[in-house]
Amino acid sequence: MARLRLGYTKSRTGCSRCKQRRVKCDETRPSCRACLRHGIECSLSSEPNTASPAASSAAAATPSPGSAPSPLPEPSRRSRPRLINPKPKPKPQTQLQSQPQPQPPTAGLLGDCGPEAGPSPNGSTLTPAASPATATPDPFPYLTRFVTGPPEEDTANWVFDLELLHHFSTSTYGTFQIDPTRPEMNRLWQFEVPRQAFVHIFLLHQILAVSAYHLAHLHPQSRQAYSLRASQHQNAGIRRMRPALSELSPANCHALFASSSLLFIGSLAAASTNRAADAPTIDDLVDVLILVKGIGSVLYSSQDLLRTGPLADLFVQRDSSDQPNPALDRVVLAVGDFLVEIAETEADDRVRAIVHADAYRLVSAIRDSLVRTAAPEYRVVAAWPIQMSDDLIPLLRQRNQAALALLSYYCVVFHAAELQGYWFMQGWAPGVIRDIARTMTGPWKRHSAWALGWITGHAALG
Repeated sequence: MARLRLGYTKSRTGCSRCKQRRVKCDETRPSCRACLRHGIECSLSSEPNTASPAASSAAAATPSPGSAPSPLPEPSRRSRPRLINPKPKPKPQTQLQSQPQPQPPTAGLLGDCGPEAGPSPNGSTLTPAASPATATPDPFPYLTRFVTGPPEEDTANWVFDLELLHHFSTSTYGTFQIDPTRPEMNRLWQFEVPRQAFVHIFLLHQILAVSAYHLAHLHPQSRQAYSLRASQHQNAGIRRMRPALSELSPANCHALFASSSLLFIGSLAAASTNRAADAPTIDDLVDVLILVKGIGSVLYSSQDLLRTGPLADLFVQRDSSDQPNPALDRVVLAVGDFLVEIAETEADDRVRAIVHADAYRLVSAIRDSLVRTAAPEYRVVAAWPIQMSDDLIPLLRQRNQAALALLSYYCVVFHAAELQGYWFMQGWAPGVIRDIARTMTGPWKRHSAWALGWITGHAALG
């Protein structure tokens, strides 16, 4: 005969569920703990509360009130029953039970929480979902044992970010370099840049930011949600870029260059996707120019490493096509006439020297891009701010007429790049040139008028 384990008492009045499972039932009423834990209806709730033999003998041995308790022999260790999952004693209530408060209508927002809804928000009573009387059977009990640790409180953000990363690697990456002759550029943005981002988190934030801005551009009905998440990632990326830029090294210069390029795109996209806001102004464009110039000067010291590193394809120049470029060719001619006029019109020698030098840099950037790439417009937009002098920025802030006239021609190049399909540039050139036209006076006004006519198409060229 098999021997019983020490301290074990066989249950003969347990619930039917525990008998089927061949497990010990603690016979707690109206529902045993096993059934309550699994969220199923216990058979003890429908059976009469008949006392077990052990309970009956214990009740018979209990002395009546007023009688002297008779000494009982202490049960031996072998026969002493062991309590399994003893029922905790209820704590005395020191305060009156609070009245149930009206609950917010969360069922329509969060869905049915199921039997594990827990206590109500005010902590006074159990919610109906946690009551044994209303518990429903768990249709998937085999999943319970694999649930470990506390429940995940916030899954919305990381699911959102996975969507952004997926969109970047399947769609957004192909919108940066619109050059069918350079497929290796797209592969670089699709594979190598995300690989760098998993090591340098500031780059990962910029990837997610630009992807969110792209989705905001593609889905206007969800623009607010995507733009908000984009700005959050952009801010986080900038905070992490600051210490990395101060510790520029061969290990992080490649990720910093990619992150700077994406920050430039994101800064433009932030305004182009926000159609409800005011159009970009002169100061908005100057802020972007300062951003590109500042980061470009920091990375200039690492250009040799960048040209031989994992992002080297971004710096490889290919021969351009022999097709004419009407917009850039016309800007070169117009700036040439502007250089002659500024020498005769601008009385301040210092202003004349600054604007003349930066106008020549703009022409050089255009000519160099026309020779080196089949998509020169975007290259000019990004290259000229890096090459311009620091002295031109204050003149633009002060609304100097000669400096604004030069910025008008840059807006024409900007608009030509937008026409190539760069979604993050939409709206910039028309907004800035209109702001310039409102500021220009006297003989300088004809420069902004020419640029405005080219951009809007409402005036004849020439």
